[in-house]
Amino acid sequence: MRPPPFDYLEPTSVAQACADLARHRERCAVLAGGQSLVAQLNSRLRRPEFVLSIARIPELAIVSIEGSGPGSELSIGASVTQREVQRGPAGDAVPVLRAALDCVGHVPTRNRGTVGGSIAFADPTAELPAVLLGLGGSVRLRSDVRERTVPADEFFLGPFRTAMWPDELLTAVCLPVPDGVWVFEQRHFRRHAKVSVVAGLDGAGVDSAGIDGGWLDRARLTVAVAGVTDTPVLLADAAERFASGVTPSDGIAAVAVGVAGLVTPNADHYGSPEYRRRLAVAATEAALRRVLGLAPKVEAA
Repeated sequence: MRPPPFDYLEPTSVAQACADLARHRERCAVLAGGQSLVAQLNSRLRRPEFVLSIARIPELAIVSIEGSGPGSELSIGASVTQREVQRGPAGDAVPVLRAALDCVGHVPTRNRGTVGGSIAFADPTAELPAVLLGLGGSVRLRSDVRERTVPADEFFLGPFRTAMWPDELLTAVCLPVPDGVWVFEQRHFRRHAKVSVVAGLDGAGVDSAGIDGGWLDRARLTVAVAGVTDTPVLLADAAERFASGVTPSDGIAAVAVGVAGLVTPNADHYGSPEYRRRLAVAATEAALRRVLGLAPKVEAA
């Protein structure tokens, strides 16, 4: 199918783009990599009067790391492609982001798709929003009259819905450079029936006593999940659940039960809620075993 007719806007600065959005608001759609928007246009799911491309705005193509070591922040401009992040210094700085990108689409889609576009699209099953939420990241938004930073736990409002206003442009995705151990796990049985888990153990509070020494009740264990409800979601009591277990295996099982309880009963043709719970449990258990160094080691042939 062909898209409906629209006027094509190609600003060369953020200020010009924001002025266009202020003028056209809900009648305008922003084009970054186009991996989601073009499909919506061709299927007539969206019928904007204007399409605004950000491809020619140099300041949105910048990747930077502000600060050094733990506590520093990775900033990814809105037009930076997923492949560029995956293969570049940004992926080195935040390995869990690179691991998630390995599961996003295919290489041709990552060559065009952007990190900012995936975040703004807010697909509840997408990998990158889970990483943003798990790491406690944020997005920078700018309009003709304001500039603000919205934390991830306030940005995602529902399926394909965010806190971004019609006149705002997402200019950057910001991720803390994590300390400790962070992993990404995914389980799926069809392309759109997938559950992703981001699990991390913050380096703060971890000492040499190890698991048997009981340091996990003082460390910050984070578990974020996508694909179980209408938005990516944090398991708020992950550390407490783990600490309730007598053994590490008990603790992992307790966390997995908590994640299974997050699954909402939204049955669709991709899979039943019960099957999604099974995917969530499997992904959570695998992620935590890797975080804790309990995953079985594979012998080289």
